[in-house]
Order: sequence, then structure tokens, then C-alpha cells
Amino acid sequence: MTSLVFLVLPTVLATVAASCQPIAVDLCHGTGYNYTGTPNLVGHETQADAEFTLQTFSPLVQYGCSGQLSFFLCSVYVPMCNEKVPVPIGPCRGLCEAVKARCYPVLQGFGFPWPAALDCSRFPERNDHEHMCMEGPGETDIGISAAIPRNLPPPFPPDPDQAPCAHYARPGMYVRSNRSRRCLQLCRGDVLFSPADKSSAECWITVMSSLCFVTSLFAVLTFLGDPGSRNSRWPYPDRPLPFLALCYNMVSIGWGLRAVLGREEVSCYPDPRGHSSQLLLAQQGLGNAHCALVFFLIFFFGNAIAVWWIMLMTCWFLSLGLGWTHDRILPHAPLLHLLSWGVPACLTIAVLILRYVDAEELTGICSVGNHNPESLLLLVIAPSFTCLVLGASMLLLTLMSRQGGWSSHRTLLATLYILPSAATVASHLYQYCQHDDWVLALPPSPTPRTQPHANLYVFLLRSILSLSVGTVLSIWLCLPKSVTTLKTVFCPETHKKPAITPASHGFYYYQQPVKVQRCHRKHKGKNGGETLV
Repeated sequence: MTSLVFLVLPTVLATVAASCQPIAVDLCHGTGYNYTGTPNLVGHETQADAEFTLQTFSPLVQYGCSGQLSFFLCSVYVPMCNEKVPVPIGPCRGLCEAVKARCYPVLQGFGFPWPAALDCSRFPERNDHEHMCMEGPGETDIGISAAIPRNLPPPFPPDPDQAPCAHYARPGMYVRSNRSRRCLQLCRGDVLFSPADKSSAECWITVMSSLCFVTSLFAVLTFLGDPGSRNSRWPYPDRPLPFLALCYNMVSIGWGLRAVLGREEVSCYPDPRGHSSQLLLAQQGLGNAHCALVFFLIFFFGNAIAVWWIMLMTCWFLSLGLGWTHDRILPHAPLLHLLSWGVPACLTIAVLILRYVDAEELTGICSVGNHNPESLLLLVIAPSFTCLVLGASMLLLTLMSRQGGWSSHRTLLATLYILPSAATVASHLYQYCQHDDWVLALPPSPTPRTQPHANLYVFLLRSILSLSVGTVLSIWLCLPKSVTTLKTVFCPETHKKPAITPASHGFYYYQQPVKVQRCHRKHKGKNGGETLV
């Protein structure tokens, strides 16, 4: 056994020695050790990444809040490497607490939190044979007191090269991504909405998604019992309605998954810099599988809803405006399906290629354009506005050239399409125009100003509309036809199929065959006799 140890130990030591590198970070020269190892204590794989992060602390180092600040930062981001120790040697907890006691009041005075990567509980309490750490050279100056002079500049000036997140109104809610060079919002950060706003939105989406799922599922099951294309209970021009119910059901499943799994499981992912306890809000692609699934269900089928509404208005125009029958529209059904499913598929693929998937702070839903106004305009506002204009145009043509068949039912459906779609586009435009004012810091001004904030009810109404319209539509579809359909499915032998009679308003209703009774009247002949006719 002893011989085996002597054989393996040199190999292990040689591997550790090979991972040690000379320090290449200028700030850490002259710290008392010359070699470091990667990854460091926060997960950086190269010294270049560590140096880039250390540059954000340069204003605080120049501020002089602690004489041990430089040594402490280097011990975390450029830890000591020794060929006899298999792991990098970082700071002791006492060194961290001493630096935090002097520098945290400075950060707090300007609204900055203590970085999660420098949490003192992560470091060993003392240097011993079990956990090696560096205790530091000790304080050599008095330091800066908690009362910050007003005439001194802030420790993080708004210089993109030194502190790229300082131009945000709440810079403490963001962290810098070394890979994308962007500022990413913390998962638990309250930038636009308060925790009370998020709790209120949580209750609403849970209730509305449940109602929409139950009603739309019942409508879909009713449609599955449809007898066929010729004797369909949803003939053209109203055949797109069951497909609308199917799309609303899929959207409600996406919202329901978000409610069941929770906000952090769907919209957040671990900090790629190695901070396992710190979560970031998805802003530059798919952070996890749950986010990808929720995004697909809501974005793809949400756009399919918009296109299916256009197909419904088009069928109304062909039937009520041009007089096309069900049999004449039916051969064009493949084209309707190709457009209704193909256009949303193209938009979804474009979002995935451009990595524009991000999470909304209020509801935690993964969608598009929540943190990037350009993607909101290109992939959300423009398609939604186009669908609204096309659908409204087909509806207007139908009203101008209709040959009969209009009813209050179609008035209700047209209202369900026009008003919610217009309100949704307006809410997206509101977000597009005001987003930068909400999140970016106000420019210097001689007069005090208040930071603008997002209106909760605009965002909440948009979320509720996406589910309530599906609920109302599904209930309307189920009420007159579900009983007949269920009897046909479960009791096919005892239930007789009723006759189909076109109503005056264009919809099809069902009535039992009416027994026709021949009328008789008496007719007097020339000779005075009576004859039955």
C-alpha cells in the first residue's frame, strides 16, 4: 500500500504543478505569491476573464476604502497555486469580513449591494491543516467611514469599460456577462415590478390558465366527436373555430406549466461565472429546458391563434360575401392549414436562430422582446399588427359585400378578435416606447426627477387577455353542441342523427324531423257533390 502511494503521489503533484501558471494580471503583481491556477474561486477558466472582472473594481480600489482590498480581490479571482496543494488557496473569512466592514458602507451609500461572489461565508474560517487560506497583510490605513462625502465621485462611474452596468437605474440588479458582454438581470431582482405585483400576477395567471385549459379542452374533445367533413357540425365558413380552441388550449398549457413549475424553474438559470447560489433571468437565449418548452407553447401557438383568426375572417368573406358553400371552400383547406401553421413556425425558428428568447419579469414567462426593444418590434409588434390589419380588412370586406347570413354570434366573434388584438398591440407599443426610460438611469439634470416605472395593469391585462378570449370562445363553442356530440360518441345506437338545417344567419342548427300532415278541404262539384282535395 505504501509503495502504491509513493507511485501515485508524484503523478498527482506533477498534474497540480502543471496547472499552476505565472500571474498575468497587473493588479495582482506583488501580492506575495507568483503562481495561480484555473479555474479560480468564481469559475473563471482563464486569467483574461478574471482580469476583466477585476477591472470593474478599479474605482473602488482607487477609492481606498481598505488597504487589503487589492489582496483580497486577487486571492478570490487570482488565487495562489502551490504544487503541494491540490486546490487553489483563497482568502480566509476574517480577511473577507475585514474588507467588507470597510468597503460595504461605501457601496451601500451609492446603492450597490455586496457582490454575491464575495460572500464571506464561502471562505474558510481559519488557516489550518484541513482548509488552507490566506489571512492577508492586515489593515495599514484608517479607511473610509460610512458617511460618504457628497463631493466625491461614486465608486463605479458610468464608464462602459470600467462598470458597464452603471448606466442602469438599478445597477445592483444586474451582473456582467463575460461571454456576451451584456448586463443580465438577476432572477430575484425587482427592476420594473415589486414582489407584491409579481404575487398578484401569479394568482391571476394560475386562475385564468386553469379556466382556459378546462374550457378549451372540452371544446377540442367536442370537435374530436365531429362526424366528418360533409356532415360536420363545424362546416365552413366556421370550421377554423375548433382549431382556434386547440391553439388556446396549447397556450393555456404553457401558462399552466409556468404556474406549476414556478418562476425560477422556468425563467432563471445559474450564473455561468460559477456562482451556484446566484440565478439570472433569461435574456439571451434558452436558459433551460422548461424555458424552451414554455416559450414554444406560448409563442408558436399564440401566433397560430392570430393567423387562424385571419383564416376565419377569410372564410367569412368567401361564404357571406362571395356566396361560396362549404364544398367549394373545403378543397382549399390544405392551404389554410399551411399558412396557419407555417407562418408561426417561421417566426419561432427566427427567434431561436437569433437567440431572442427572454423572460418577463412580472410573470416569468419565456417569450420575446422583454429586455430587447428591437426584437419586440421586429418579431412581436410587426407580426401582431400585420395580422390585426389583415383580419380587420377581411372583416370589413365581408360587412361591405355580405349577401346575408350575418348574426349576433358573428358580431360577438368579431369583437373577441378585434378588441383584444388591438389592446395587445397597444400594450406592446407602450412597452417598446417606454422600456429604456424604465431601466436606464436618468441623465444629469439641475432639477430632481423621479424614475419612470412600468404600469402593472397594462402588463397584467395583456396576460389576462391571452387566456380569457380562449375561455369565452371555448364556452361559446361548447354550449350549443357539446351535448349532441357526446350523445353521438357514447350512445351511437340509441341516438338518431338529426337533420341539418341552415339557419338564416349562416350557422347550422339541428331539429327533429317534423311530421308533415296533408291538409284536406271540401270542393263542391257541379252536381252538388263534395270532393276531398
